Amino acid sequence: MSTRLRDVVVRHLRSIGATTGAGAVRRLTMDIEAEGRMEMVTLSLRDDELQCVSSDGRSDGPHVMAALTFIAGTEQRDDSPPPRPEASIAARPRDASPTTELAEALDDLLTAVTRVGADKAQYAPSVDAALERVVRVAPQPTPPGLGRFIGRLQQEIRLGELHRLARILDGASRLADALRLEAPTRESEQRLGAWLGPRPGSTPKVELLYDRTMIEVGREWLSGTERASVERRYLIDIASGSVYREDRPRNATASLGPCPRQLRVGLAEVEAGPAPERIRVLQYEVQPDVPAESWGRVQQVASRSFATVTAQYRRSMQAHPSLCEPFALIAPYRTERNGIFKAFDAEGHQLVLNRSERRGAVLAFYDLLADGVEPSWVAGRLTDTGATVCLTPFALGTRDRTYTRL
Repeated sequence: MSTRLRDVVVRHLRSIGATTGAGAVRRLTMDIEAEGRMEMVTLSLRDDELQCVSSDGRSDGPHVMAALTFIAGTEQRDDSPPPRPEASIAARPRDASPTTELAEALDDLLTAVTRVGADKAQYAPSVDAALERVVRVAPQPTPPGLGRFIGRLQQEIRLGELHRLARILDGASRLADALRLEAPTRESEQRLGAWLGPRPGSTPKVELLYDRTMIEVGREWLSGTERASVERRYLIDIASGSVYREDRPRNATASLGPCPRQLRVGLAEVEAGPAPERIRVLQYEVQPDVPAESWGRVQQVASRSFATVTAQYRRSMQAHPSLCEPFALIAPYRTERNGIFKAFDAEGHQLVLNRSERRGAVLAFYDLLADGVEPSWVAGRLTDTGATVCLTPFALGTRDRTYTRL
């Protein structure tokens, strides 16, 4: 693309506000017909840099060139008179605040994914550019919540799960709205904290826990940006059955010990936010060998109402559609193995195994079921396939073995 043409367009967009007093132009969207087809072209002026993209994902195609030529007014000639002097840097309007820039970057990302469609988003330059901009304007280093959003978005684009992709984009739209609020609400502050972590002047809601016994039943590495992947550990409070997550970014410390383990927690902080709620263990003792009676307590506090599990899952998704990744501890009343594992509660409500994941844990679970193992409790991450809530198992207990990690 002609660098001269781009420079002319940048100068023209800058001059509109200076000559008319109408304000600065930040983004233009046009319908351009070229080569027998219609495409939507977006021109954005960010930090004096012109970004161009058409709805076919190209940044230098015929539709973009036609839009630039239109804005420039006429084709520039070598003998064209020099442009008028630009306003000094001091006279230009101040750049948007960081929160506004992030909100606009999220808007551009949503627009890019929507325009190219989920089936083409994985290889669309416009989507890649929009993701890079979100990371660039976000707080540094990338907050774990925002990093996890990016990892989940890329994963769902690859898998082509449209309903989950739409849900994740909905959560990003809510974050953009929260960033723009002049008078933050409790809900918006909680949302900002979940995505971006503690911010100057914010007062995150934290619950203090004292003298609890918790069992870690599983852990996994979750994708994010290149520098924002997180090791997540799942802890069960054996008095209440509550599930918490302890997130450890790479090269960061967390509570000590292998999985499984028992923690005698003297003091911990729990953040209000996406399920499972995040915990910071501040004072604790580790017991690597979990006593059999503690595993018995895990079975006792496991949920026996799958209708309740499903209702909690629905509420969690409605509150935090981008970041919520619920984890459940269940005690089946009975099970079936007619080609697919189904767990039933006493009321006849069911949970099924997540067949979309064929990783080692799921395959190992199938092998155990094929050998006739009857789980007395199962712990795993919840997801859904359309209207059906399903379980990705991490660990289970049986009558003959108190704990099996998958």
